[in-house]
Amino acid sequence: MIKDIELISKLNKDWQLGKIKVKEIKGHTTNRNWIVEYKKKKFFVRLPWERSDIVNREVEAKNVLVLAECQKFKGVVPRFFLYVFKKRNILDSKEKIDLSDGTMVMEYIEGKDIDGKDLEKSKIQDALLQSLYTFHSSGVKFANVYDIFCDELEKYRKKAKKYPIEKVLSKNGIKKIEKIEKMVKGKMALGGGLSTHNDLIFTNLRLGRDGKIYILDFEYAGYNIREGLYYDLGIILGGNLFYKKPITFETFGQFLKKAEKKYKRKFDDEKIYCGALANVLVMFWWGMVKYFSSKTKTEKKYFKDYILKRARGIELLYKMVRKDKA
Repeated sequence: MIKDIELISKLNKDWQLGKIKVKEIKGHTTNRNWIVEYKKKKFFVRLPWERSDIVNREVEAKNVLVLAECQKFKGVVPRFFLYVFKKRNILDSKEKIDLSDGTMVMEYIEGKDIDGKDLEKSKIQDALLQSLYTFHSSGVKFANVYDIFCDELEKYRKKAKKYPIEKVLSKNGIKKIEKIEKMVKGKMALGGGLSTHNDLIFTNLRLGRDGKIYILDFEYAGYNIREGLYYDLGIILGGNLFYKKPITFETFGQFLKKAEKKYKRKFDDEKIYCGALANVLVMFWWGMVKYFSSKTKTEKKYFKDYILKRARGIELLYKMVRKDKA
């Protein structure tokens, strides 16, 4: 904590120790996030997970520039103040900052992260759909071509399988998950290019005091060339099944009906559930990588539980896909 506060003080010449108030934001597994208050104004600060083999910071930097320059995102994406790449603030190339790539300062949105109970309310569903529709229909094109299978699933699976993963889940369990992954890939054909967020979990969806929902953290964003809209909407279900107040299938069904009206199209439910499944598969393999790179018993216990819950989630969603097909 002390080290992080020292790093934070380097982000702004006025942010000296004793002149700022800092509060850590708990619940994030890939970065260390803080609220910094200076002269009664609050900022969101992200100190990044430094595994460049997992997160491509050059791509993220280019996408942050695209987001910062798009006027359509006002009221949907918080304002960016700083993003560090190659020891410079990409939003002000004259500003040198000797901190890790991906260090970021944004506008802090007063409010709360949404949860499954919030999404049961019609007004919250409408606010989320408005933000998602604004984002998806903006025409913005991210710098990187994104394919969930090549860019995340295969990458994490290959890294995970360098470890003795059968110690966490049985060999038969692993084989079944790989079989499901192959089925999902077959259902999600190439096409439907669209810039997508690719990580629409509750902690990245902020309900502001103004009633709007802001989309946060574009760490995994990209120009999605494989059923992009189905994947992003599927994450609303798959990515949020494991919170203390999870989304329910009933709530997600209501959300989808509204989404069809908002996007003015009929969705293929099977592809939606495959999108949800693909997202949980990403979490499963990512969790394996984190488990075997963890250094403490507490971390290992957390990530083992994380993996086993996602394995059960994969089984549940697979049943939904088969049921929908029937």
